[in-house]
Parts: sequence; C-alpha cells; structure tokens
Amino acid sequence: MEPFDLIEFQQLARQICCPKKLFELWEDVCRRYERHEIGLYEYEEMKEVIWPTLTALSTLRKIVDSTEPVESGHKDNRRRKLG
Repeated sequence: MEPFDLIEFQQLARQICCPKKLFELWEDVCRRYERHEIGLYEYEEMKEVIWPTLTALSTLRKIVDSTEPVESGHKDNRRRKLG
C-alpha cells in the first residue's frame, strides 16, 4: 500500500471518471481512516472531493440508463423494428 499523500489523493480523485474506481479510492480512504493511518482532517478533505463526483456520476448513470436508445437513420433498422 502506498503512503497517503493528501494532495496526490485529491488530484487522483479529481481525475477519475469511473464510478467503480472512484468508489474503490473512497474505500481505501475509509480503510486508512479506520486503521488510524489518516486523521479526521484527511478523511473529511477526501470526502469533500470524492462524494460530489460520485453523486454526479451516479445521477448521470441513472439518466443514461433510463434514456431510450436513439434509433439510427438506417432504413433497414426501421424495417426490423416495425415489421
């Protein structure tokens, strides 16, 4: 496990766009906090960086998942769907 550097971890959290990887980073921060490897300050600072992004990505994912697929303009695709 790499040593915890708050600035590096915050930069990493800002660069990650994959919800799964961001959540894995959050789990790492939580484990470090539970093991007393980082203090409350570092924990809260990471929470302020990670949670808004996770929330936004989660909302975006829900929107994408609930949106119907866009039909292509190809005539063959229309015939298969209609007939």
